Amino acid sequence: MNFFQRHMTLKGRIVLFLGAFFTALLVQLYVNHYQSNVVLDRLDSQTGNFHSISQFSGGVEAQLSALSDFRWENGDTKALQQSLQDSASVCDAWLWRIDADLAEVGEEQYLLAQAVRTTYRNYDALLDDLLAELDHNDRAAAADIYYNKLSDCGKYLQQYTSELLQTAISEGQSTYSSLSELNIRLKGIETFTAIVCVVLGMLVIRSVWRLLDPVQQMIAASQDIGQGKFDTPDVEVRRPDEIGQLAGAFNTMKHSMARQVATLQEKNEIERQLHRRETEALELQNTMERARLQHLRSQIDPHFLFNTLGVILRVADEENAPRTRALITALSQLLRYSLASNDLQVPLSREVRIIDEFFAIYHVRFGERVHIAWSFGDDIDLTETHVPSFILQPLVENAFKHGIVPKESGGTVRVIVRRLPRYKLLYLAVADDGVGMDRETLHTVRTRLKDPPKTGEHIGIYNVAARLRLLEPPGTLRLYSRQGHGTRAVLFLPLVETGEEDEDV
Repeated sequence: MNFFQRHMTLKGRIVLFLGAFFTALLVQLYVNHYQSNVVLDRLDSQTGNFHSISQFSGGVEAQLSALSDFRWENGDTKALQQSLQDSASVCDAWLWRIDADLAEVGEEQYLLAQAVRTTYRNYDALLDDLLAELDHNDRAAAADIYYNKLSDCGKYLQQYTSELLQTAISEGQSTYSSLSELNIRLKGIETFTAIVCVVLGMLVIRSVWRLLDPVQQMIAASQDIGQGKFDTPDVEVRRPDEIGQLAGAFNTMKHSMARQVATLQEKNEIERQLHRRETEALELQNTMERARLQHLRSQIDPHFLFNTLGVILRVADEENAPRTRALITALSQLLRYSLASNDLQVPLSREVRIIDEFFAIYHVRFGERVHIAWSFGDDIDLTETHVPSFILQPLVENAFKHGIVPKESGGTVRVIVRRLPRYKLLYLAVADDGVGMDRETLHTVRTRLKDPPKTGEHIGIYNVAARLRLLEPPGTLRLYSRQGHGTRAVLFLPLVETGEEDEDV
């Protein structure tokens, strides 16, 4: 065994043991097959031949006994005919089963078998003549055939059959002796191959058992590694085969993983510090952006602007111009909403109100060509559901401007609001039945949504896409369109619900 361990690999030893095992197993199977098909078949054949000769002899004896016992003067010919025919059927059934192959039996048995067959043909012909005379009710002629011909032929047939049976038994004894000796040798071979199989099986089991010990050590070590314990002792296997190589590779892997984990921990610490600094820089940038927006807003004097709008409203009243008054009132609400609050999140009711004010301006301008329809889920509370400010108005304006207005017959913009509490999302959709976009234009717009430009067409929808990425978690904007059938913009926002707030604009 030590020689195999030093000079053969584990795979080579397993292949050698299994090859020897299967070779011994094949020998065992072949011996069993040979014993079954040669020894047992020969014995069965001889036994069947003895039985066939015996049955044939019995049929002949039954015929001769029936004829010798028959009263030819007043006996029942019908019963005799039936008995002879039944016995003839038995003789015919067993005669062909008697082994008469010279290659299988001895010369003497072969000659006797041929003699039996020839004599039986003569005997059977005489028996047919006797039955024919009985059919003609000629008892004297039938008796003459029996006493002068059939009786002597039957005696010869019995004699040949008896000699054939004795010869078959005599030759069968010598064959049985030789087959018995062969069977003993085959049993010895079977015993030897069985012992070889058992020994090889024990060697394979021993090799597998010795294989399990280092494998169990590696399993325990891998469980410790899975729990972050890299300081466990190395797996010790003092063997030069594949298991020893595997143990060495496992130990190398463990040390490599320990170094990588230490490196990752240091990297994570550095990334945490960088993230903290980036967060501080982002907060500073947001503060600067708010300050810049406030600076831009301060460039217009709100007091002067609203006073001017008030003067225009009074002039509209004096001139009895209700449409002008409606336009100025809607514009005032829009400006007040855009200038009065810096909040990032506002109640959904404010967005709905400002869109209604915006639509009022469009309706005055385009009349019955434009329409707007609202669809709210039954579980939507407009005052407690919050959304980013000016998140819907640009989409509605885009739908009217690019979808409905270019259509000669006008159309309708539908705003759909649904809660998706299972996913903690708010579903907003702005759909129009306007002119829509072709595939190329839709592809261009979708591509630009990933990196929105600062200026150009559809700047409102690009602005919304840019603002959605700043939410936490980020929102999603999806755009669908079909030329001649309209456009649909779908928003998925984080579901934000708080207590009721003041809705004054």
